[in-house]
Amino acid sequence: MTRCWWVLGTWLLATSPALAQTPGASTDRTIGASVSAASLWDDETHLGRGAAVALDGWTPLGPHARVGVEGGWLAHRRDAGYLAADGHALHLMGRGLWQLGPRQWRTRPFVGGGLGVARSTGTLTTRDPLALPFERDQSWRLTRLAWELHLGVRTALGDRWTLRPELRAGAIGGTRRAGAIQPPLVRLQAGVAVEWAPR
Repeated sequence: MTRCWWVLGTWLLATSPALAQTPGASTDRTIGASVSAASLWDDETHLGRGAAVALDGWTPLGPHARVGVEGGWLAHRRDAGYLAADGHALHLMGRGLWQLGPRQWRTRPFVGGGLGVARSTGTLTTRDPLALPFERDQSWRLTRLAWELHLGVRTALGDRWTLRPELRAGAIGGTRRAGAIQPPLVRLQAGVAVEWAPR
């Protein structure tokens, strides 16, 4: 996961607007899909790494702001011998971003945030060779408010396609215990999205 963050950070620097001041950045309504590498923690435990996929739709609000809605799924797994976790999370989130620089730039950095609802389910397995039973499974299931912050760049690829690498950090909120885990669940993601303007 650390390597993914390093690669995405290098991409953000390499595609700064000073290196790509050419017209063509997409300011249209778009639909898209993304894939990310992700990690999930609760208040005490790393619940594993995995892949996240999502579908989204965006519309512009002027030359800098964009708002959209996203539905996504995350699978995460960890097995450290004495402790294992296997779970999934679904989310539906409204997202907004603010693009920096003039609209003529082909590559524009952005920052933003999101707010929505997420559902997390899974099983936490503990193993103790001195205890009976040796292996104990505890499940969790929760639906809570979710939020995130994100940053990245949007690079226009012609008139209709846009590439959007981004870093995302967020949480499934609340502090009330849910089965085997202690919220909030903290999520980190590094990935890339492709947008298409269907004009």
